[in-house]
Order: sequence, then structure tokens, then C-alpha cells
Amino acid sequence: MDEAKIELEGDSHPVVALALLKIIMTSHADEKPDRDWILSTYADCLAVVGGAEVEFDDDDTAEDDAPARAE
Repeated sequence: MDEAKIELEGDSHPVVALALLKIIMTSHADEKPDRDWILSTYADCLAVVGGAEVEFDDDDTAEDDAPARAE
């Protein structure tokens, strides 16, 4: 199935969040994300564009392997 070509215009929060989602999906091009992943990731993008800090689980890195954060 060919991907739909989506052109974005404007700088509203939803448009910027969708642009960010497109960038993230491009970085995951080797995967086929499901509906839940897409909607959850878009919600995270929308929150970030609105100024929120979003935490995420990195499946590639275990918590014990993560570098310690300086406080």
C-alpha cells in the first residue's frame, strides 16, 4: 500500500505535531506502526508542541543501562 502524500500548511499546534509525527515515522520506516502507536505518538507530539515534557520507554535500552542524570 502506498503512503498518502500529506502536505502541511500553517503553524498551529496540530499541524506542527503532525509534522513532528511524520519525522518520527520516517525514522521508524523499517517498522509498520499500528493505529494505537500512531495515535499515541501523535498525542505525545501534540503535548510536546504545547510545551509539555513527555517521557517515553526506550525498548532498546534497559533502565539499568541508562546513564545517570545530573541533578
